[in-house]
Amino acid sequence: MKDFLTKLLEYYDISYNSYLNMIKEPKYESLKDPSFFNGIEEISSYLKRSIDENKKILIYGDYDCDGIMATSIIFNMLNQYKGYVPGFYIPNREIDGYGLNKKNIERFKELNYNIIICVDNGITLVEEIDYLNSLNMECVVIDHHTKEEKLPNAKYILHPIVSNFGTINMSAGGVSFYLSRVFLNRDDDYLATLGMISTLSDLMELKEYNRELVRIGLRNLNNNKYLNIVSLLNNPSTITETDLSMILIPKVNAIGRIALDNSLFDIVRYFTTDSASTILKRVVWIEDINNKRKDLINEAMIGITVDDSMPSIIEKLDIKEGLCGLVANKFLEKYKKPTIIFVDGQKENVLKGSIRSKQGFNVVKAFEELKDLLLSSGGHAQAGGLSIKKEDFEIFKERFNKIASDHQFIKEDKKAIDINLSEINLKNIEIMNTLRPFGMGFNKPIFEIDSFNSSKFTFSRDHKHIITNLNFQSSLVYFNFDSTILTYKNVKLLGFLEINEFNGFRSAQYIVNSFEKN
Repeated sequence: MKDFLTKLLEYYDISYNSYLNMIKEPKYESLKDPSFFNGIEEISSYLKRSIDENKKILIYGDYDCDGIMATSIIFNMLNQYKGYVPGFYIPNREIDGYGLNKKNIERFKELNYNIIICVDNGITLVEEIDYLNSLNMECVVIDHHTKEEKLPNAKYILHPIVSNFGTINMSAGGVSFYLSRVFLNRDDDYLATLGMISTLSDLMELKEYNRELVRIGLRNLNNNKYLNIVSLLNNPSTITETDLSMILIPKVNAIGRIALDNSLFDIVRYFTTDSASTILKRVVWIEDINNKRKDLINEAMIGITVDDSMPSIIEKLDIKEGLCGLVANKFLEKYKKPTIIFVDGQKENVLKGSIRSKQGFNVVKAFEELKDLLLSSGGHAQAGGLSIKKEDFEIFKERFNKIASDHQFIKEDKKAIDINLSEINLKNIEIMNTLRPFGMGFNKPIFEIDSFNSSKFTFSRDHKHIITNLNFQSSLVYFNFDSTILTYKNVKLLGFLEINEFNGFRSAQYIVNSFEKN
């Protein structure tokens, strides 16, 4: 019988020697040398020289978590050079849209800014940066998005692919941290932690330099317990990538989805201060906005009748544009159909929407078939954004449903590790956790229990959850369970292993994710 570690290594196709290398103490020396970024030394020197010459610098970020982290890193980095205080701007999703625009360039010119640093945007803004140059301003682009055929005429560009750093993409926060390493001539633990959060938030592949940065950031966070980060978590004794992905990152993203006007700037101030009173005050604000986000999503779901005969879900809702993707994802998960949620755009007679899909229905290919109806579009295989004319809504809906009918979801055969009930214990979960962090390109392992007798299930008081003790230190949990599981005598379970901590007591849990008739 194979031991638990052997099963894990076979699941990931990792040799034992590779495993030993993977679990070594994380260290900055293991990161790829920043000098592999073409031009990074020149950018660092340029920024220092600009500060010495009393140039006014503004950081133009983005409203998502990666953009917030990247903006905070560059702000902190510049501030550590002679106490320089740059300006910064976080665009409003509904008013400004994504990326630097001409209207804001004119505003910054009037405020006498000489240099704009675009972070988490800029690589496609050819016309905008040409306009900026025409006003005798200069631009540095720090981005990671897909480039177009023509690059913008920026003073400098720092981009993991364009700058020939590597073949694995990085987050904007990750790129910004690498610049800080050169600019400061040292490794800043806090800035590495922000880079780690951005890597997780933008779902970057956890391979090579991305993986090592996340390991370093998690170590720094657990060692230093930065107040502005831990205050947004639920006091875990050990902070993991799951805590950040499930708890902190959605709260940061909620600001860009809900907050209006200059209140957006407060989230950058939150991550660029060490004042305990300021942090604790803003925690309340962040929690309030996140709770509002949850309420608005729940409200949006009420009263919508889904036509089961239709191959997709397409709805026009009166909600904030920033919530479209979240609501679309809720419908996707509930009804297992490609979903588009539209709202009224800022421009008259325009609908803006977000689409969510799964394997089998490719969003980019669908956009290609519908391009004659699209005013704008972008995204990847399973998610995207688009805009159409209001008058084209019905014909768009008809044609989209035809595409959805022809390209239905493919059931994914999930690779899993066979385990028995005795293997659900703390020791094995701790072995599994040596492989952390889990994420894109290195997903958390799925475990299969081949046969479980449903008559052995026990339930929570409200009967909404299955909570079955396996022994005094382990249990099987199925939250909000599908009641059809009880119609089968024996079922195959697929799920995850986790350590549960409550009142100082640690136990092993098998969290059921799905089941099949045995």
